[in-house]
Parts: sequence; C-alpha cells; structure tokens
Amino acid sequence: HKAAMRSMELMIGEVKPRYESDLSFRVGGKVLSRLVDVGASVNQGETLATLDTQDYRNRLRSAEADVRSAEAALVEAQGAEGRQGKLLKDGWATRATYDTVLRNLRTAEAKLAAARANLDLTRDQLSYTELKADFDGVITAVGAEPGQNVNAGQMVVKLARPDDRDGVFNIAETALIDVSDPHPEVIVWPLSNANLTVEGVVREISPVADPATRTYTVKVTLKNPPPQVRFGMSIGGRLKGS
Repeated sequence: HKAAMRSMELMIGEVKPRYESDLSFRVGGKVLSRLVDVGASVNQGETLATLDTQDYRNRLRSAEADVRSAEAALVEAQGAEGRQGKLLKDGWATRATYDTVLRNLRTAEAKLAAARANLDLTRDQLSYTELKADFDGVITAVGAEPGQNVNAGQMVVKLARPDDRDGVFNIAETALIDVSDPHPEVIVWPLSNANLTVEGVVREISPVADPATRTYTVKVTLKNPPPQVRFGMSIGGRLKGS
C-alpha cells in the first residue's frame, strides 16, 4: 500500500500483540475450571482450562464395553467358521452353511474394527477436555467462566506471543498522503511516561477505512520495546523527525 502518514503528532493508539491466537476446546461441555486470567504468562503445554469430564468418561467406559463384546463375538464367529470349515472339508456340511458362518465372521471382524475406532475416538475426546497452551505467551482475553457451557471451537482464552508488540493507530484520511516510502519510521511513547520513547516502523496500513469511524488502521512494528510497554497500554506517536 503506497499511502503513509503525513503526521502522527498527538495521535493516540494502543499496544497490541502482533500474533494472537484464539484457543478453544475441540469438544463441547461445561467449563469446570479456568486456571488463568488476563495478563498471565503461560508456557507451552500448560493447562489453561478444563471441562467436566463425567460424560466423556461414561462414553469411554461404554466404548470399552463395546470392544469387549465385539471381541467375544469375534472369538465365537471364528470358532463357528473353523468347525463348519472342517465339516465342509469332510463332507458333513453344505457350502451354503459354511458361507453363512463365513459372512458372520467377516461381520464380527468389521464390528470389532468399528468398536476399536470408536474407543480411540472417545479416548481422544476425553483428552480434549483439557485446554493447553500452544506456545509460550501471555493471556490477553478470556471468553468463558467456570460453570459456563461452551461449544467446540468457542474462544476460551486469547494467547499472544509476548515478544512481538505493535503500536496500532486509527488515522484519519486527512493524515494520509502518498509518499515514496511506504514504511516510514515513527516514534511512539506511553501516555503515562512521555520520556519513554520507542522507535518503530510502519508495517501495515489498512487499504480500507473503517465504515463507522472512517479511519484507517496503521500498525507500527516496535523496535525492541522495553518491558514497561505492555499490551493494552495507550501510546502516542509521531513521524520520526517531525
């Protein structure tokens, strides 16, 4: 995009994560616990929230019983096929009778395979009742509370990478101008501490204005921001040298 800022003097923005992921359960259910709040630092693999597992444990026990039943049925079908096969060979059984028990054997094998597949599925579903962090990061939002019923895919927490922070500004159309440099350097600072300045560079300018505010979103990559520059902090900005 060729448009860049003419001026950012006294423009107000916010520090936001460059990379942020919505984390959700892969199955639905009642939230049993949420172990983190906004601002918490978490490690990859850490449990963030859990669902009530009672229904999924019941399904697992039922699936295990189905497998045992299918295994027993298969043993019986294998015995019947063996006996009828010997009788057919000795001339004491008809081909039609043998074909019937052979079909029963194949059906028993298929039912056992289906029961085992369902058992694997229910085990996976039980494991999905724990929501774990995909990477080291910071919790920036929560979308569910203990006791709440959630659907599969519904956001429970937002997780952001802590080292990649952007300054995000909403700039009026009158502050945009076509220039040769589409990525000008800027200076930003926390409104709470104007002496703490951070250099940055314009990474992205929205090609379309917000339909409600008629402003353009400008994202500024902050260069080595200090720890004091936190997500959600209000910041000011201006073009470097202006």
